[in-house]
Amino acid sequence: MITEEQLKERLANNLILYRKAHNITQIQLAEKLNYSDKSISKWERGESLPDLLILSNIAELYGITIQDLLAKPKTKIKSSLPKNKVIITLMSFTCVWFVATVVYVLLGIFDPTFTKSWLAFIYAIPLSLIDLIVFTKIWGNRFLLFISTSLLSWSIPLAIYLSIDYSQLWLLFIAIIPLQVLTILWFIPKKSRLSDKK
Repeated sequence: MITEEQLKERLANNLILYRKAHNITQIQLAEKLNYSDKSISKWERGESLPDLLILSNIAELYGITIQDLLAKPKTKIKSSLPKNKVIITLMSFTCVWFVATVVYVLLGIFDPTFTKSWLAFIYAIPLSLIDLIVFTKIWGNRFLLFISTSLLSWSIPLAIYLSIDYSQLWLLFIAIIPLQVLTILWFIPKKSRLSDKK
């Protein structure tokens, strides 16, 4: 029969192995679980045990069972996330800009009188940011998600402003200010909630 100390040690080792195999930090795991990174640190040092609900959430996050977390630690765990996430993100970005370049070239060839073919690159900016938002959500980079969301909210009115000749369109940028404030407020409470939980 296993003792509580042995269980804590076994779970601690498995928590570290699975977290590192999924290439996330304690802070990122805390954000995903909506929990304190201090608690995760205690679990990984074997000082305390998470409750059953948290164990279930961790197992679901890693695509394993609770039994896997409590089993004898494996020497190496294969990561379910690709190691080349930067390359994958850059390839996706490149596809967006490749399409923008093709549109620009085709407009230049088939409609040389169209003077705003350069807008293809302007519209590529918000599309690239949407792409970045998707990948930062997958990879769990909260800071980059905040930056890309903020830039997206400013790039869309910029694209509209440059596309349409209307003198009052600059007011679109004023309308974005409350959206930017909401974005900031959306990303701030998570940290304060995490510090409240122990």
